Amino acid sequence: MNGEVAPCDATRTEGQSLPTMRFAPIVTAVLVALVLAFLGFRLWQFSRLWPQTSSEVVQFTPEKRVLLQRLRAETKFLPHRYPPLGYTGAATPADQARATIAVNRVIDAVLAQQNGPIRAKVVSELIGNEMAAVDPLETEDRDRTGGYMVEIWYLLGFKGATGRFAYGSAHPKPHGYGEPLPPGWTAPDKPRPIT
Repeated sequence: MNGEVAPCDATRTEGQSLPTMRFAPIVTAVLVALVLAFLGFRLWQFSRLWPQTSSEVVQFTPEKRVLLQRLRAETKFLPHRYPPLGYTGAATPADQARATIAVNRVIDAVLAQQNGPIRAKVVSELIGNEMAAVDPLETEDRDRTGGYMVEIWYLLGFKGATGRFAYGSAHPKPHGYGEPLPPGWTAPDKPRPIT
């Protein structure tokens, strides 16, 4: 008290005790670890929504080629009332053109194949590339594009999953198939009329 100043403890800040400061980094590290574990778990759950891509190989026949040519020639993205949800048509003519181009590119790539074996993984990759091209479109138009892609999948005769879509309970899958029926189809072997 004779005018001397007590030495300052540089490791403590005003109002904190030494034990609190030692536990703060530990508590922070534990919280960060918990958050990272939670995010990892959620990512794992999210990845399980999409089924594995089928490893099937089917025969591309002249009959299937004719069906795909008819589907390619069809005017797409018109309104319909096919279950389960129906479709009001493309939001704009530009969106209709963009989505039609995406569907036709998949069809064209398949039609460019020789008759004979065709692998599901090749078709799934084509579908994935073109679905990415329509990502900016409205949800209803993206969903309808997906319906056309699944229709191509069924027309080719694949039974497994494309690995590109996740569905809720409004889209039941036929027994033995990895994808729900495309819009307008009543059974895996009963397609809608292609106009």
